[in-house]
Amino acid sequence: MVRKMAMTVISIAVKIMLIVAVICLLVWGGQKGFEFGVSIFTPSSVEEAPGKDVTVTIKSGAGKMDVGKLLEEKGLIEDYKVFWLQAILYECDIESGEYTLNTSMTSEDILEVIKAEKTED
Repeated sequence: MVRKMAMTVISIAVKIMLIVAVICLLVWGGQKGFEFGVSIFTPSSVEEAPGKDVTVTIKSGAGKMDVGKLLEEKGLIEDYKVFWLQAILYECDIESGEYTLNTSMTSEDILEVIKAEKTED
């Protein structure tokens, strides 16, 4: 009898801990998702103006993710994944070449500089 009651209490305690863990995971995931969304739609610069100029060479055939990683390595953006998603959402094709960018530029500003001009067919 005591053993059955103890197993019931343990079973209930385990279920409560699992429910609390799932709730904590959902809250944490929601917070991280919100922060990621905010960073996509309200881009900020790495430094305040005037910042510093950085020369970047984008190679021919470089993808949006590659360019994002390069910009993150050079200290021009905070997160290459945010840049990659912005480039997709804003439908930017990136032009290869050498660019002088500034750490006070937002990712939107950078995309405006390095995007390929659309041609009419």
